[in-house]
Amino acid sequence: MFKEGDFVEIPLPDGRIAIGWILHISKRFKNAVGFIVFGIKGQVREAIVFRAGSDIPSSMTVMGPLYTHIGAVKHYGWKVFAHEPVSETKRQLTRRQVGGGVYVADDYLGSADDLGEPSLKPMLAMGMPVVYAEIEKAFRSSQSGSA
Repeated sequence: MFKEGDFVEIPLPDGRIAIGWILHISKRFKNAVGFIVFGIKGQVREAIVFRAGSDIPSSMTVMGPLYTHIGAVKHYGWKVFAHEPVSETKRQLTRRQVGGGVYVADDYLGSADDLGEPSLKPMLAMGMPVVYAEIEKAFRSSQSGSA
């Protein structure tokens, strides 16, 4: 049902909808789903960088990657609204530490110490209530009205 590269609507308990992108669905780590959150549907973002002299966005700050279980994604009603294959550059966003090893997606690259990355962010699998809390903290509803 869900695939790497799916853009998803994530319904939040407060009625807002977060917009996310699934970067990785792990086979190695018990169906963990790695995704980033762009923001809240209908909420204006301040952290967008535009190309010089234009109104074309070139980058924006995102939240994540966060990790949860594929079963939670299904259970909590995420909805796919678009798809874009994950490029190798974007796949690098999944670079994380798991048990002292460094992984990109499901690929083991070596130990964090051997690679000189002992402080690399660890993969923290969270239940949806914790994911909700993290999203709501990052994108407070007082910043704008919801759509």
